[in-house]
Order: sequence, then C-alpha cells, then structure tokens
Amino acid sequence: MAKKVRRTSTIPTQQNQPARDRVTRAEAEARRSRRAQESAAEAYKPSPAWLVPTAVTLLILGILYMVVYYISSAQYPLPIGDWNLAVGIGILLAGGGLLTFWK
Repeated sequence: MAKKVRRTSTIPTQQNQPARDRVTRAEAEARRSRRAQESAAEAYKPSPAWLVPTAVTLLILGILYMVVYYISSAQYPLPIGDWNLAVGIGILLAGGGLLTFWK
C-alpha cells in the first residue's frame, strides 16, 4: 500500500508565523490607509498662480473678439471673413482648456 504524503502549504498563515511577524487585520488596514494618505498628499499639487488669470483673460478676449466682429459688420478685427468666428471660438477653447487644469 502506498504511503500517504502530507502536503503543507508554502504560503505562511497566522498559525505558522512567529508571534513577532503576526500582523492583525486592523494594523494592516492602518498601514494601507497611511500609505494611501501619504500618496494622496504627494499627488496633490496646487495650480500655478498664472493659470486662472490667463484662462479668464483668454475667455474674455474670445468673447470680445467675436463681439467686435459682429458690431463691425464683419470688417474687423481681421479681414478673413467668417473665419473670425473660428478665431474667437479657438481663443475661447484655449481658455476653457486651461481651466481643465485648475485644481
């Protein structure tokens, strides 16, 4: 008759770890929580001081550009016809794009 071989797990469990290496579930959660808080604190970087004033300026310039185009009956600011609307909207989009980086 074949002899039965008892297999033991190679993964350490609480029972076969020395007492000094045992970590309670609460301690493990506290360590994970601390690491998450530290990484979140490191990841947060405030917005540069120039970002919001530049974005707001671009938004205002884009609106003013299109208002001047409409008031001047398409003669100003540039003699490019209806492409002035594209320029005004492009300036507005640049300002809006900058605001996406605001924290």
